[in-house]
Amino acid sequence: MKSRWINAVLAVLLAAFASMALAQETDAAPARFPRVGAYEVLKCDFHNHTKNSDGDLTSVERVDEAVKNGYDAIAITDHGSFKSYEEALPRANELGLVLIRGMETGLEEREHLVALNLDPSYQPKDPHKWALTDGQPTVFYQQEWPKLAKDAHAFVIYAHPHMGLSEPVLWAIKQGLVHGIEVKNGVVGKDWNTVYSHGTWIYPQAIDWAIEHNLTLFANSDMHETRNAQNSPATLVLAEKRSVEGVMDALRAGRTIAWFDGMLWGKQEVLAQVIESAVSVSADGAQVIIENKSPAALTAALQTETPDATTVSLQPGDRTVLPMTALGGELTIRWENLWVSSTKNLETTHKLTPAATK
Repeated sequence: MKSRWINAVLAVLLAAFASMALAQETDAAPARFPRVGAYEVLKCDFHNHTKNSDGDLTSVERVDEAVKNGYDAIAITDHGSFKSYEEALPRANELGLVLIRGMETGLEEREHLVALNLDPSYQPKDPHKWALTDGQPTVFYQQEWPKLAKDAHAFVIYAHPHMGLSEPVLWAIKQGLVHGIEVKNGVVGKDWNTVYSHGTWIYPQAIDWAIEHNLTLFANSDMHETRNAQNSPATLVLAEKRSVEGVMDALRAGRTIAWFDGMLWGKQEVLAQVIESAVSVSADGAQVIIENKSPAALTAALQTETPDATTVSLQPGDRTVLPMTALGGELTIRWENLWVSSTKNLETTHKLTPAATK
C-alpha cells in the first residue's frame, strides 16, 4: 500500500514538472525572428579577425564562438589572407555555420574595405596599404579596386566609414565597386569619426547614404577580441537558402537589417516586412492584442484617438492587451527603436476588425 501511495505521489510530481517545463517552453522568449514569406531571417556578422592577422582567437575558436552566440553566418576578414577561411571551413560545416570567404583591405590610414565571397584565385596586394595617388610605392587604389570587385567577384563593404563619402568612395560607388556600408561597427567606439547619436556611437548618416546610393546596410562587430555576447552587433539577412549562395543573393538584393544597441535599422520596405512577420496585431471583441514574436525588444508608440500617443514596451515574446474603444477602427504604430533613416522611425498601420489578424 505504501509503495502504491509513493508511486502515485511520484506520478503527480512528474506531471507537475512536465507541465512546468511545457509552460516555460511556451513562455520562453523567441530565439529567432519569424520567417518573412519565402525568406529565413539569418543572424550574421561579416567582419571578424583571427590570430592570422590581428585577432586574439584562432579561426576555429571564432567559428565556435559564433555558433555559441546564435549566429547563422559569419565572414572571417583577416588582412590580406584567406588562411583562416581554409582552417575554419571544416569546423563551420560540422556545426552548420555558413562561413564566407572574406578579407579586409583598403587605403593606408584612410578608407577600409571588407570584401566578401572572393574568388579563391584572387591574390591580395598590399593589404591595408593601397595608395591614394598613382606612382606611389604601393598599388594605386584605382588599379586594384576594380580587380577586387570585378576579377575576384567580391561584394565590397565600406567598413566603419570614418572618411565619409570621400573621393575614392564616391568614385567606387559610381563604378559599381562598393556594394554595402556599415552603420554600426562594434570595435571603433567613439573613435574613427563616429557620432554619438540614438544613444550610441554609430555612423547615422550611413543609412541615408545607403538609401541615396542603393547600398546594402550592415552592422558588424569587427571583432578582434572575444565577443561580448550582450552587446555585439548583427546583420539580419533575409535569405531564401541557408547557404553561401543564399546569403550572397540577399546581400546583393539589399535584404538586410542592422541590429545593435536595442535598435533595428533598415530600408523601409525590408524593415516593414520583418515587423509584419514579427508582430501580431489582432482584435478580440472589445480588446486589441499586440504580440512581439521576435527576439528583439520593441517600443511601440500607439497613435490613438486621444491627443497623446500611448507607448508600449514589448519584450521578446511579450503581448499587451488594450481596449478597442481607445483605438478606433485602425491602429497606427510608430516604432521608436526602429529606424528607416537617420531621422525617421518605421510606422505601420493595422486594420482592427474582429476577424483580422496582422
